[in-house]
Amino acid sequence: MRHSAIQKPFPGRKSKFFVEGSRAWIPMRHKITRSRCVAGATVHASPEVAPGALPALAAPATTAVASATLVSSTPPAIPMSPSPALRPVERSESPTRIKTDAIPHDCSDLVRRARGSFKHLAGMVDTKRRLLRAGQDILAGLDGEPRNGILLFGEPGNGKTMFAEALAGELGIPLLPVAFGDMASKWINETPERLRGLFRTARRCAPCVLFIDEVDSFLKPRDGSGMSHSMDRDVVNTLLREIVELRDARVVLVVATNYIEQLDRAAIRSGRFDVHIEVPAPDFQARRNLIWANIVRCLGREAIDVAIVNDLARRWNGFSAARLAALGPQLRDMKRDNEFDGPITFELVTRAMRIIQGQRSAFPQHVVRLEEIVMPKDSRGMLTSIGDRLRNIYDFTQLGGTLPRGILFYGPPGTGKTMAAMSLAKASDWLFLSTTGTDLISRPDEWEKLVRKANDQRPAIVFIDEADSILANRRGSNVSALTNRILATVDGTGGRIPDVVYIAATNHPDVLDPAVLRGGRFAMQVRFDVPEADDMLAWVKSTLSDRQIRLDFAMEGGTEELAAQLLAGRPIADAEALVAEAINLSAVRFLDGWEEEDRPFLSLTDMRAAARALGVGATERPI
Repeated sequence: MRHSAIQKPFPGRKSKFFVEGSRAWIPMRHKITRSRCVAGATVHASPEVAPGALPALAAPATTAVASATLVSSTPPAIPMSPSPALRPVERSESPTRIKTDAIPHDCSDLVRRARGSFKHLAGMVDTKRRLLRAGQDILAGLDGEPRNGILLFGEPGNGKTMFAEALAGELGIPLLPVAFGDMASKWINETPERLRGLFRTARRCAPCVLFIDEVDSFLKPRDGSGMSHSMDRDVVNTLLREIVELRDARVVLVVATNYIEQLDRAAIRSGRFDVHIEVPAPDFQARRNLIWANIVRCLGREAIDVAIVNDLARRWNGFSAARLAALGPQLRDMKRDNEFDGPITFELVTRAMRIIQGQRSAFPQHVVRLEEIVMPKDSRGMLTSIGDRLRNIYDFTQLGGTLPRGILFYGPPGTGKTMAAMSLAKASDWLFLSTTGTDLISRPDEWEKLVRKANDQRPAIVFIDEADSILANRRGSNVSALTNRILATVDGTGGRIPDVVYIAATNHPDVLDPAVLRGGRFAMQVRFDVPEADDMLAWVKSTLSDRQIRLDFAMEGGTEELAAQLLAGRPIADAEALVAEAINLSAVRFLDGWEEEDRPFLSLTDMRAAARALGVGATERPI
């Protein structure tokens, strides 16, 4: 090779480099890759792509499609939108790709065709209508002033990404999707340069949909509250400038975020993002289609009854699309583990959903069964009835029954109100969330957090202990605003969420506001009282017999009858304390070597000493 006078050769290990001013040259028989220099490679020149031309799209061999909202099968008994086989992802892998030295940070390899359109998304008619109209207006440019910028926001898992992709499919134009990870760089100033390259690619591929996911990673507030580095401000400024320059380019810009409140307020104003669309949780039609399609895909069409699917779709209002789509794989895993065999029941699906939610109530070991709770007979019947409704919720509602919205437990202290609430939740496998009136007064925002958690993790029981401090008569109360919020929640103002039951417990029902006990709130009332003599004797015998088996101690005759006499007119909490203290005294005496036998001996003296220590049983009848 001949060189000009201003070219200076630099010998390398296998090649020679030539420098001309600020440029370096290498012979064409060598190809430089990111990993190493490959000798003998041939470099083919790539023709330039004219503005508005789209690089050819080549489909890969196989591409798996996994989506929470795209479905491929529908039940014959449910009228839904057809779901043909989805097209595989096709990326631009044409040999006519633009040379990267001519167009820095080219993103044409990210351009692909959409995997579906709005006909693959069941339900959500209003969201699809608004999104399609905005996209068509941007492409047509009907308004005098060009419009652009669609901001999708909402809770995670509701399908914002899928709606953006379906919009591209509905409009019949390519999709250019990116996230922060595609643009981020550890080098200074390279992230803004990559953003400029992204928008250059979008303008060359017009008409297309440019979708930026997790835009909150780009548009951090410039007031200093969200800035972690000076580069963040450069990224925001670059992105805003490119958004403005994108107008009238026939590029539909769609961005998505789960945290709209964390975005730079000036960045999302009209003029930059003209259309704001909230993507809510799936509606009934979408929920029904998601539940059915994902179960059928994993377990077959005969796996579940359509009536169960309809009931689940009605109950699970507010659940995200991602959570509903996970039902099929979870049930498949449960069947693989031999947890069930045969048709899928309502109880089985709710158990699978509880696993997906990832949170179960951790009940203390001392929580007893409903039938073991000592309480008046009429109240026991009412409590048992409530437990039957919660356990058999599907059959109960199919017969036209409804669950109580709120329940009031009232009675003297220590009569088992808290224990009964935990027993209900444990027996029915409902999530148990508890708080107290004092906690709510000291932290008013705690109520909204508790309600959100109950709605998200339902079926759930929300238990308010010492409720008289927060639900007292509002005349002269300094927490009446919080009382109003609690009553509005229980009443279902703004939409009643199914499968959430509120239980309030109080020792003083007479001080409650009259509005608390009206229908639709805490109308169902369960009375708790001290046990009657026969019930107390039965409880003492059962408890001492169980402890004797577990702890292996001897017992003097008449101890059970004495304990029942000492506990006359006392709540069950005092009975538990008396038995525990008497056993403690006998154990201490055995450890001190005062017993002649080889095991503890529970005597009448121990029972009387325990009663004196606890102030129980001022009078005692001869046995």
